[in-house]
Amino acid sequence: MEDLQLDFKGKYLIDVDLRLLTALHIGAKEEGFEIGGLDNPVIKDPVSGLPYIPGSSLKGKMRSLLEWTISMNSNGESCVTVQLKRQDLEKAALMEAVLAERRPQEKQKLQQRIDEFEYKAGPCTCAQCDVCIVFGVGAEYRKGERPPGPTRLTVCDAYPKKDKEFNQQKEWEKYLGEGIFTEIKTENSVDRLTSAANPRPMERVPAGSIFQTRLLFDVYEDADYKRLKVLFQGMSLLEDSALGGGGSRGSGRVKFERIKITPRDKSYYLGTDHKVLREIQPLKAQSARELVATFDDIWVKHANTTKTGN
Repeated sequence: MEDLQLDFKGKYLIDVDLRLLTALHIGAKEEGFEIGGLDNPVIKDPVSGLPYIPGSSLKGKMRSLLEWTISMNSNGESCVTVQLKRQDLEKAALMEAVLAERRPQEKQKLQQRIDEFEYKAGPCTCAQCDVCIVFGVGAEYRKGERPPGPTRLTVCDAYPKKDKEFNQQKEWEKYLGEGIFTEIKTENSVDRLTSAANPRPMERVPAGSIFQTRLLFDVYEDADYKRLKVLFQGMSLLEDSALGGGGSRGSGRVKFERIKITPRDKSYYLGTDHKVLREIQPLKAQSARELVATFDDIWVKHANTTKTGN
């Protein structure tokens, strides 16, 4: 087994604006609601009452998209496909056990397990691919597999943009009214036999809204410099997918804008040599696709400069 050489080298601070191209619904679990109130509200900050986007929603969606795209085994199968095949084998083994079992009570128990069998596909747990290394693995990773070290990516919650030039809260109140930050979309399900409509209101953050967030990418080994591209690919995939609920019905299209990447090597945190930081200026991009397209030309060179400085 190859020795694992991990040593904290620094991190990238990635500040981005997240613009909603269509309205967004990320639901909040409510214990109850008032008569006439919504049963499908968006998640809001409990202090300010402003909607926000949980970092877990951003990170989870990007990871899910990447697992279908680049998290492949030697046979070219996605991690989800591998999980489903493993569960196919488990179900087949139960069916064989039913046929072989002669005791009526035990046979009934086995049949009940088959009837209640539920397919589930969670995050990749191989602990070896770039997706697992960047996004992390939970405690459920396969026994016997060595964990890949600390999670490289941290995604902060995204809050409404507020700076000297723009205040999203004021923009909402300007067009929606004081203290109003969301819209209500009513969706209908139609009974195929009676044509009766079953309307259900859904709260959404309006299209055009801008949120701010920060992504932190830690570097522990030289290969992590190239793994940063995985994050940019995930951002690019998300732009052509949907975030939150109702994506197949038009909600949740987003775009990353005003991307600013600030490198900080280990010396920044130890208070020692700041020479590398002064030489390497923050890098800026207008889109996730730009970061992916220029990665090999700019980022690999940038990583070599950083490593030289260390």
